[in-house]
Amino acid sequence: MSLADAPPKSLNDTALKAALQDLRRTDNLTNWFYLARSYFYLAVVLGGAVWFFESREALGLHWLLNVPVALLAIVLVGAGQHQLTGLAHEGSHHILFRGRYLNDLATDLLTMFPLFSSIYHYRLQHLAHHQFVNDPERDPDVSQLKTSGHWLDFPVERPEAIRALLRQLWPFRLIRFMRVRARYNATGADSNPYLFKGKKPSKGAVRVGVVYLLALVGTLAGLFFLADEPWLLLAVPSAMWAVVSVVFLKLPNDKYHQSRLHPVIHARYTSILRVGFITAVFAGLTFAQKVTGSPYVGYYALLWLVPLFTSFAFFMILRQIVQHGNGGRGWLTNTRTFLVAPAIRFAVFPMGQDYHLPHHLYATIPHYRLRKLHDLLMGYPEYRDEAVVVEGYFRPPHTPQTRPTVLDVLGPGYNGAGKAVYIDNTVMDGDTFEEQEQLRAEAEGLRDAADSTAERFGG
Repeated sequence: MSLADAPPKSLNDTALKAALQDLRRTDNLTNWFYLARSYFYLAVVLGGAVWFFESREALGLHWLLNVPVALLAIVLVGAGQHQLTGLAHEGSHHILFRGRYLNDLATDLLTMFPLFSSIYHYRLQHLAHHQFVNDPERDPDVSQLKTSGHWLDFPVERPEAIRALLRQLWPFRLIRFMRVRARYNATGADSNPYLFKGKKPSKGAVRVGVVYLLALVGTLAGLFFLADEPWLLLAVPSAMWAVVSVVFLKLPNDKYHQSRLHPVIHARYTSILRVGFITAVFAGLTFAQKVTGSPYVGYYALLWLVPLFTSFAFFMILRQIVQHGNGGRGWLTNTRTFLVAPAIRFAVFPMGQDYHLPHHLYATIPHYRLRKLHDLLMGYPEYRDEAVVVEGYFRPPHTPQTRPTVLDVLGPGYNGAGKAVYIDNTVMDGDTFEEQEQLRAEAEGLRDAADSTAERFGG
């Protein structure tokens, strides 16, 4: 048989499956480099900004220069925080590190806790997003954006898309986005396909944590202004953390967030670590300010909390709206691949988020191999013909334009509705679920119902 007579390559080919197995290899070294790179970047930006604030007067520079330096730092820190969420995303799929406990512990301590979130709550939402991608009822990403008022009425023409994205710069919209996101990824939302039917998750442990943090802040403020001994700013919070740790240890299981998805590390231990992390940060900053006289608490508020609610939120919105907005629910049509400028990739599509379609096809392949996966898949007609590859965010990088920009794919010409519905049950394989077979059966039933509806209305 000649090459011309050979059957076309298929995404079910044995050769592709073998290549995928090779691409799935993870280790306990590579992502330490990416974590170190992200923290080095943040250290340079934060350290540079603090150095300027501390040295400006001695350098004879006008105080108004604090404003542009602060604004630049806020933008750059927000991009660095988005880098951390990219690594947290890896952790949600158990591919940040090989061992389950190392993966979740490192993800929480180094990426989630600094952003006031937890890997368990994020995984609960993210796996459902993969399984029911673009489902208006069950995809938590769609639900979150709708709840915060950031989902658009797709398709949208280019001028409206630009106006919609610029509207996100309004501070109250950014704050609302983060407030709703916190409910999903920090404390756990009350709606999720993996929650037990008819059972509202308990907020008991969350309430204990909130009361503790309020008491911690009040205590640190009182000690800062009233205590003469700086060491009390470390000793008293440590004792408070020890007490609340005992409370978490004694708290019944049913006071923690319950779902059919089992956490790798029990929520009681995650809660202890989480409040311990915040205690160490808050107490350390207050102690440093007491000893040195420099406003380290203020620096933390300006250079970490403000970016979290402004630039970080904006970069998240720029990514979340366009990755799936106006997409379909088919296997190859629910998202796209984004080839954008390096600065936009760093701030908006960090850690492989630009190769989002390859990631959704094979979610257990690490971020640093997704480009290679995309190049491999382009050799398969099925992928090459249906996958949408985007070039440029606001304008095309080449003239004449050969591929759509991000703004183009939000419009009528790229609406992905009408394709067969794909439900990815494979995302459940790497985790422990209660009632897993029931969940799979429910998902298959939903897919069949969606396909039937699409056929009835000519989709």
